[in-house]
Formats: sequence, C-alpha cells, structure tokens
Amino acid sequence: MNDRLRWLRSLANACLFVFLGIAALNYNTSVYLIYQAKGQLSLLWNTGSFEDFEHRNTLTRKQKNNITLIKEIKSYSVDSLGYKPTKNFTTIYDQKDAPVLWVITACEPYGLTPFKWSFPIVGEVSYKGFFKKELAKFEYDHLSALGYDVDCRSVSAWSTLGWFNDPVLSSMLKRNKGSLCNLLFHELFHATYYAANSVDFNENIANFVAHKATLRFLRNDPVALSEYLAGYRDQNLFNRYMLRCIDRLKKYYPEIKKKADVSLLKLKLMFQIADSLEQLPLIDKKRYLSRKEEILKSKNAYFVGFVQYDSMQDSLEEVFNKIYKGNIEKMVQDLRLN
Repeated sequence: MNDRLRWLRSLANACLFVFLGIAALNYNTSVYLIYQAKGQLSLLWNTGSFEDFEHRNTLTRKQKNNITLIKEIKSYSVDSLGYKPTKNFTTIYDQKDAPVLWVITACEPYGLTPFKWSFPIVGEVSYKGFFKKELAKFEYDHLSALGYDVDCRSVSAWSTLGWFNDPVLSSMLKRNKGSLCNLLFHELFHATYYAANSVDFNENIANFVAHKATLRFLRNDPVALSEYLAGYRDQNLFNRYMLRCIDRLKKYYPEIKKKADVSLLKLKLMFQIADSLEQLPLIDKKRYLSRKEEILKSKNAYFVGFVQYDSMQDSLEEVFNKIYKGNIEKMVQDLRLN
C-alpha cells in the first residue's frame, strides 16, 4: 500500500509539473517537460527496495556497506545537520551499469556567458537534462548549429527538489565512502534549500555544505577521511586552475573578438590550457589528463560547470568562518529558514 501511495503521489506531482509547463510555457518547452516527466516516472516505476536489490544481485562487500552507509547519511543529514526530512534515497534503481540521464550545457563561442533555459518553479537554469541520449544529441546538434560551444555528459545523480522521491542509482554503490557521502549530502541539500533563478548559488552552496558535512561525518574514520581529503586536494587544485583559466578567457575574448583569425586564436588558447594540465602537481595526474580531450571538444561549454559549482567557494568559506564560526548546522538552519 505504501508503494502504491508513493506512486500515486509521484504521478500527481508529475501531472502538476506538466500542467504548469503547458499552461505557462511555449510548445517546445512543454513537450520537453512531458518527456522529462515520462522519463522520471519510468525510472520511479522500476525502483525497488534495497532488500529486493540485494536479493536479485550478488553484491560486493563494498556495495553492501554502502547501502548501510546511505541510511546512515540520510539520518545524519536530518538529525545532526538540520536537513529537511525527505523520502529521497530510500529506494534504488538498477541501472545495470548504463547511464540514465544526460545533461547539456552551452556557451557563446567568444565569451563565457552560458545559454539558459527557463522553467516553472526553478526559473532560469544553465543546463538541461534528458533521459534519452538521442534527445540529448538532438539538442546538442541544434545548439551547435546555432554557433554555441556545447557539452554533453552523463551524470551520476540529480535532485528533483521534492517533486519525486529520488532513488539511489546502483552505480553509486561503487563509490568510496567519502565520495558517496559528498554526493548524497549535496543532492539532499537541494531538497532542503533551492532559490529560483540562482543556479550558480544553489550549486555552489550545495557543494560547500556537502564538503563540510562530509568532513564532519568522516571525522571518526581516519582512513576514509584521509582518502577523501587526497581526492579533494586534487579536485580543488584542478577547479582553481579552471577558474583561473576562466578569468583568462574573459580577458582574452574582448581582445580577439574582431580579429579575422579569431577562431584560430581561440583554438590555440584552448590547446595551451589543455596542455598545461600536465604541469599541475596532482596526485592522480592520469585521471585529470583525460580532461584534455573534453576541453578541446566542448571549449567554452566545458568551463560553465566550474562557475556553477566552484566559483563562490572562497566567499562561502569566509561567511562560514566569520558569521557561523565554523558551525555547519547553524548555516544549514539559516538557509532552510530563508
């Protein structure tokens, strides 16, 4: 009965979501929302309990431990951090090692202004998700034909902001402890706080809170904490380099925009940025060198995500220390209330 009620609630939410789209937006956006609701409902229809998933699959010790860990993270997020209680991540979807959602971002060719889409409730956002790869490719080709730099990639998690009960994706169970903590604290925070038309702040604050929450959650597990910090060090070093590249591009494009060989000058700088990754003092250098190809393929669109997720971290750190005195629970409570 509980499963049936949960399904009916999800269906009602989807119908309301589609109705708002059809009533308020143009035809193309309404069709997109219908496809998204259909994809989300199809995913939810095929989710099940953790117990059923364990019964149907032969799991490694790590996967079994992560199922227990997910339950602990959910409880900790509410009891110790003040997150909003939700039914998110109480079920699991077996994706059978296949991606289930692809996200498109786009950016003007000689500037760092992202292309934005407008939707009800959430407002303007600089990314667009698709449950079918062919639809993502169609959008990719369309924006490319319009002259934008475009990036398309599969994602490992997302938040529906309370419209649906977001399931765990089976690929999450392969993550190490710190990575899984950070991912879940990030997505759960979106259901606690989300400001319309503020995609950069929403993602930056979710990233910030998730990192602080992970540090606090792992403080009694020195092995997991050490592993997490090593990975975070590399990621933070890489992110800061990308943000410096963004500043460089912002200054560079006005200088070359009217030159006859503007496309060649742009490509030359992209190669310089990609090649310079080899000079970064990274622990896991091999992992990040693979990003060179992504930079050369997506160009400006590759950099959009770093503004969305990481451009405000220093400012948030300053607020966290000066106003909240390092108290992440107080910061979460204030955000939730406001």
